[in-house]
Amino acid sequence: MESALPVVKPRKFLGSMSSDHEEFVALVDAHGSALLATLRRLCGNSHDADDLFQETAVRVWRSFGGRPLLRSPRAWLITIGYRAFLDGRQRGARSTTDQFGDFIDYRVRSPGDQIEQAESFFRLHEQIDQLPLDTREVIVLHYMGGLTIRQTATAMGLSLAITKNRLHSALKELRSALE
Repeated sequence: MESALPVVKPRKFLGSMSSDHEEFVALVDAHGSALLATLRRLCGNSHDADDLFQETAVRVWRSFGGRPLLRSPRAWLITIGYRAFLDGRQRGARSTTDQFGDFIDYRVRSPGDQIEQAESFFRLHEQIDQLPLDTREVIVLHYMGGLTIRQTATAMGLSLAITKNRLHSALKELRSALE
């Protein structure tokens, strides 16, 4: 039985595949869903996130031949997406919120549990949306994008100390608001 997502071995990203096209497809297959989820949280709506996902894919493809040796392909991809988000924000791209797309985990057994899960999801994301933008971006890149703290700091052009401070402050504020 095949899994829904292909298993991609790290060596594929280190130049052992026969073509850039195959490597590009493997990269997007392996990390595209994480990129899209990150962009949806940054944008606040799926329409802008889908546009940014396509823009990111184009940017990645254009720079793919000259890419560095990738120790963390996911971080590289999400960093490019984050920079596309910043460019769009500077151009004055729209930012409206929708209802976060598909948020219910249908593996949860009872409808009551699904409702509770949905309510918790909305409460958390409402609180995340109340955070200052610079703090929210750190939360989204680290927790939703899956970047390490160091990768988040690099992507945002911040020191490691400032990144840790923003994460700590955000978590403290979220805990307080959700209690």
